[in-house]
Amino acid sequence: MSLLPRSLFGRLALLMAGGLVLTQLIGATLHLTERQRTLGAVVSQEFAQRVAAVHRAIDSQPAGERAALAERLSTPRQHFSVAAAAPAGRDVAAANSDFMARLTEALGPRTAIRPVVLPDLGTFVFDIHVELGSGGWLRVEGRAPAEIFAWPAHLLRNLALMLTVVIVLIWMVARMTVRPLTRLAQAARGLGENLRQPPLPEDGPSEVREAAQAFNAMQDRIRHGIEERERFLAAVSHDLKTPVTRMRLRSELLTDANLRERTLRDLDEMQQMLGGALDFLRGKAADEAQRPIDMLALLESLVDDQAELGRDIRLVACADAVRFVGRPQALRRAIGNLVENALKYGRRATLALDDNGKALRIVVEDEGPGIPEAELERVFEPFHRVDSSRNRETGGVGLGLAIVRQIALDHGGEVTLANRAGGGLRAELRLPRREA
Repeated sequence: MSLLPRSLFGRLALLMAGGLVLTQLIGATLHLTERQRTLGAVVSQEFAQRVAAVHRAIDSQPAGERAALAERLSTPRQHFSVAAAAPAGRDVAAANSDFMARLTEALGPRTAIRPVVLPDLGTFVFDIHVELGSGGWLRVEGRAPAEIFAWPAHLLRNLALMLTVVIVLIWMVARMTVRPLTRLAQAARGLGENLRQPPLPEDGPSEVREAAQAFNAMQDRIRHGIEERERFLAAVSHDLKTPVTRMRLRSELLTDANLRERTLRDLDEMQQMLGGALDFLRGKAADEAQRPIDMLALLESLVDDQAELGRDIRLVACADAVRFVGRPQALRRAIGNLVENALKYGRRATLALDDNGKALRIVVEDEGPGIPEAELERVFEPFHRVDSSRNRETGGVGLGLAIVRQIALDHGGEVTLANRAGGGLRAELRLPRREA
């Protein structure tokens, strides 16, 4: 599982903010380390000079007065005392200390120094013995104020403030960079639902303007193409239905009853095929606006219409009212096609409505012969028919389920078929909830 955010905005913000924080922390660490080293050098120089001065002053006094003078020259940060002997300390050459180098320089190379404790970076504490010229040793115990080497609070506050301001700026820049892409994605999703949506604003950086211009041009071409198709379908519908009507009138004049009946039946089938084909081709060209629908009321009206025709159908609903945003006429047609198929091939039908808050499930079950497993997906293809269970004598031209799938996809949903274990067919229309 990737730890990176899924959105481009999140990745940009994380990359920029993470890089900034990392570089600032590295820079602050280097700065503070160099600051500690510089302070250590300055403090070492000051302590070395003072130790050398006190050493000369005490070494110049008689042996009996050295201890008292050492005590008088002591301070809370630096204590001097005189000892008869020095403990075995660390080797001066092995110490490799900046403080020892500066102390040796201040005292001279002939003065013996035995370090016991030497300063470390960030903590300046030392304990050394310096040999006196007339015998004995001067012990020096010193420490620098801890606040000198403490991390400066103002630096941390400034760093935190700077990081906060820059991260906010990064957030704003990343949001401004990603917003046009988000807007483009939303417009692309809405293009399939509403070809007449307002064009994208053609502003922002040159790349964003070019993308918006290309998208708006594409939307115009698609809209003009569909409008041209609508005009073509209207012309075809009128031009084809007119000769069919004339042929029907002429067929009524035929004296041969058998020939007249067969001709009228062929004309009925032709007219049905023509209407179904035109309806399917019209598809998404139907400019029906989305609006809130009471789905339970819609299903009840479908059931009442079928019941008035004496058909066996019942409705099972999960609630007293179910609201859904969609195209009412298209949904009525899609569900009506499923109900018609169930009653036509299964004698009786059960219509069920379920709402889980995220999507609606409309299930239509019948008690017919079902469909072979290999045909469950193919029946959604235009003009495809299952000869063993559905023939032209029952009506239909193989476009009903294709229209249902087209309407389901137009609402962002899907329709599936499955054979029931106890016999019959189960059709499920799933419609996800979306904002109006």
